[in-house]
Amino acid sequence: MSTTVPLLKKEMLEQWRTNKLIIAFVAFVITGLQGPVIAKILPDIIKNASGSMSGMQIIIPKQTSLDAILSFFNSMATMPALIMILLAMGSIAGERERGTLVFMLTKPVSRTSVILAKYFTYLAVVIGATLVSALVSGYYTILLFDSNFEFGNYLLLNLTMIVFEAFLLAIIILASSLFKSGIAAGGISLLTVLVFTTVIQFLPSYQKYSPQAVFDPTFGRELMTGVAPLSDLLLPNLVGIALSALVLAVACFASERREI
Repeated sequence: MSTTVPLLKKEMLEQWRTNKLIIAFVAFVITGLQGPVIAKILPDIIKNASGSMSGMQIIIPKQTSLDAILSFFNSMATMPALIMILLAMGSIAGERERGTLVFMLTKPVSRTSVILAKYFTYLAVVIGATLVSALVSGYYTILLFDSNFEFGNYLLLNLTMIVFEAFLLAIIILASSLFKSGIAAGGISLLTVLVFTTVIQFLPSYQKYSPQAVFDPTFGRELMTGVAPLSDLLLPNLVGIALSALVLAVACFASERREI
């Protein structure tokens, strides 16, 4: 484990050199901004569309900051996962494919240290990009809408979203450690994420136990308005952290026993 910290520094420098850090931040911020912007212009779009239909009138209630917040989480439900897959799918598989992983492991470095360094480097990038995206989206929500929102609740929902992203990242790192091709790792990661999220959606009684619950509009609305207590976020966070640790442990175990 003593080699993990130097590897973390190396990986973070690599993120900067390959522009992955910038790409992640820009992509997350653009995705997050869609929330308040869409909530602001959607009534006008629908009004213009209904105006072109003779005899039809659609009444849209005035959009509030709460609608913008829920739209933000809806925007963040899919695109960040795709961005994470594209950025991290070759984290291990790519180095194995290029032969640089063998060179790294000739030094006194364990495979577990490599896995952990890769994971926590990407996790740091994802956390930073998510928080910046949340702050920018929150700022523009305040600018575009008259009504205020409970920032503390909003922040806690974002932290739960980060837990969900940590779980997805663990899946991507596991896939990258199992396959020689980054494309194969990305494909398997995408398939696994789609299956997991779809199954949870069809099991609403279990969705409240998953950090994916943060993307449920009803769940988000209840937490933002105080109808549901913030303690309802505790279980999804614990489950998400446990699943992340489990998948990461499997990745380390499989990597130690797999041929380079």
